Amino acid sequence: MISYHHTLALIDNHSAAQVALNKALQLASKTKAKVTALKVERPYNNFLSRLGLIPNNALDPMLFVNKLLSKYQRLGVEIEVKVINNVKDHVAILNETNTGDYDLVVVNNQHHNTLVNEFIPSCEAHLLRESDLPILIVGNKCWQPQGHILTALETAGSNFAHKELNQHLLDDTQQLASLLDNDIHLLNCYQLENWSMSVNKDHGLFTDEEQRSHHWEHLIDSAKAYHLGDDHLHLEQGLPDHIIPEVAHRCNANLLVIGAGEHHGFISELKGHTSSVIIDQLKCDILAIKPTHH
Repeated sequence: MISYHHTLALIDNHSAAQVALNKALQLASKTKAKVTALKVERPYNNFLSRLGLIPNNALDPMLFVNKLLSKYQRLGVEIEVKVINNVKDHVAILNETNTGDYDLVVVNNQHHNTLVNEFIPSCEAHLLRESDLPILIVGNKCWQPQGHILTALETAGSNFAHKELNQHLLDDTQQLASLLDNDIHLLNCYQLENWSMSVNKDHGLFTDEEQRSHHWEHLIDSAKAYHLGDDHLHLEQGLPDHIIPEVAHRCNANLLVIGAGEHHGFISELKGHTSSVIIDQLKCDILAIKPTHH
């Protein structure tokens, strides 16, 4: 069974839907995991409330949360609620995960403006950079049975850690697909090695067609143990930032599984990793898995 035994889900102070908590509980009901619901306590500052036109408790998300928790407690899910005083969401989550035995964090996809994110990182972007745990970033699209899970692999990497991360992505994908009654699609996108501008042509370089064939062989090899047909394998030439959202939309994926935080350095920290760049372009949920977690 999938190795998520204790999930931390952030309570949404602004929405009755509580999609992060709802999906964390849905998954926990299938995996028999414990869920801790984390509420960041903030003072009400609503104009209508201050005028006395609506009661404060009408804005309290716990009215909706408690109904949701009661439903899943009756189904046997172990649930704990923790309240943290007024801090930023990502700080509350990082502090809690650093002191607890969590193995998954679930948060809402807030779909921030990409330009704003360049200067003011979102909660999701902070977690992708600073947490070692898998991060499940969810929207209000329901998980459809007989749907699709898309896993983005980078098959060009040859070192052991990279191959190990790919294997964990595939293993978690297979187990999630079984839990959610979904099938699996695999994606690899690659960049051509273009020697056309080189003064001295390197005869060791492949043609465009040879490069594509080489990447296709790697993708076939990755999929071998999962008995996937060619129509479930996607090989695209281009940047991951553009290709991954396009293929996820084409597949109508319930969930994208992706490795996060594998590349480091000043530019990566400044501009964000691929997983943080594509968050705002995707309509499906995203499970970002860190190499350090495994």
